[in-house]
Amino acid sequence: MTLQTFPGDLAQSFSIIHRAFQRDTQPIYKTLKLNVTNAYILLLLEQQGEHSQNELAKRLVINKGQITREIKRLTELGYVSQTQSLDNKTTNVIRITAAGSQVVPKIVDIRNQWWQQRLDRSHIDVNAPFAEALDKVMRELIQRSKSV
Repeated sequence: MTLQTFPGDLAQSFSIIHRAFQRDTQPIYKTLKLNVTNAYILLLLEQQGEHSQNELAKRLVINKGQITREIKRLTELGYVSQTQSLDNKTTNVIRITAAGSQVVPKIVDIRNQWWQQRLDRSHIDVNAPFAEALDKVMRELIQRSKSV
């Protein structure tokens, strides 16, 4: 039996890349008084518009307690607003504010710079096949973690 399975390898690659992204970008997000999850929420709201708290939790695969804490933090920063849904009084609708929209380009820049570094270090062309590029990035991250 082979140890390599295409879907399983992709899932493992995503996991390694996601953890490395969080580790590397967390200090940068902290300078904006954000964390990685805050950034994901703001990007999602900017790109796709308002969502209920439950929809955000499902899309970002985080639990209800965490989404509540993250939304509270973003509300305190003035980056999102929440109102009760007109259709369902038990649902909070989350919207990005003008201040939240202003921080999104910084979030995108942090994300893009991180990815550009991965592509450059792994000598990957942006038009390379997806699975090949993913595998190279994962291998570079594993190698880097061994040398740290």
